Amino acid sequence: MDEEILEELAYFQEKIEEISMKFKNLKDITYKLYQENEELKTENEELKSIILSGEEREVPKSQNNLARLHNEGFHICHLSFGEKRKGECLFCKKLLEESQE
Repeated sequence: MDEEILEELAYFQEKIEEISMKFKNLKDITYKLYQENEELKTENEELKSIILSGEEREVPKSQNNLARLHNEGFHICHLSFGEKRKGECLFCKKLLEESQE
């Protein structure tokens, strides 16, 4: 009977240690997710302020769209409009400069 009790205690101790490790792992994951969430909140606020400051300048939507397309790597010049750029295009640069004046 004493042996059975000792076996049961050893079994419960093993299970408690196993649960404790799982809890620690979950706690670590939760902490990492919390940190990532806080970083994303900060980044989101910064992006919102950038967007709002951009809206205050009241840049025409067409200029924003052209600049966005150019930044994404597409031609905005009439010669190759919509094609993927390989490096810089003087025509696109000129068009961007003229639209910002």
